[in-house]
Amino acid sequence: MGEGRLERLAPLAGVAFTVIFAIGFLTSGDTPDTDATGEEVISHYSDEGGIFVGIIALLVAAVLFLFFAGALRGAMAGTVEAPEWLATVAFGGAVIYAVALAIFAMSQIMLIDAADLGQPEVAQALNIFDNDNFFPAVLGLATVLLATGWHALRSAVLPAWLAWAAIVLGVLSMAGPAGIAAFLLFPIWVLAAAIILYRAGAGTRISKA
Repeated sequence: MGEGRLERLAPLAGVAFTVIFAIGFLTSGDTPDTDATGEEVISHYSDEGGIFVGIIALLVAAVLFLFFAGALRGAMAGTVEAPEWLATVAFGGAVIYAVALAIFAMSQIMLIDAADLGQPEVAQALNIFDNDNFFPAVLGLATVLLATGWHALRSAVLPAWLAWAAIVLGVLSMAGPAGIAAFLLFPIWVLAAAIILYRAGAGTRISKA
């Protein structure tokens, strides 16, 4: 397959990311709350099947997302109407978000190990960490969404409605508990952006909506 074909297909990594992310989210199930006892945590993580599927899905989704982010950065950098540094900021946010997904997966592995060892105190502490390790995801989401939205409003690399959606989700991601809505809606935004970039061709300007 030639390099040009690969470049044209690169935005579709965002479509694959959305599918894999959904699989991971749906198979992982509800995790114990921060006030769960160590015994409750061990009981939850003693059934490892679905959890392992979720872990693998998170890691694969993170890799796919970075490929999509590279395609998005290329499209953004290929315009002259908006500063190129915004494309760099957006890609930096994408890297942080991918690392956040890896941290989610890592904490799940740690909890499985604690459950296998039968250590309630360790399991309880790790469960608190697992419930509170969302700040890297917030940082990554806010950065990639706000930078992309700002850039797209000036460059039209994405339609205006999707640019405004990015800005709204970026602000919402920092709104405390309400930020979970941005986390769950983000893959849908990626899906829309991926389809638009694929149809338009990487780096091709589209008309403003």
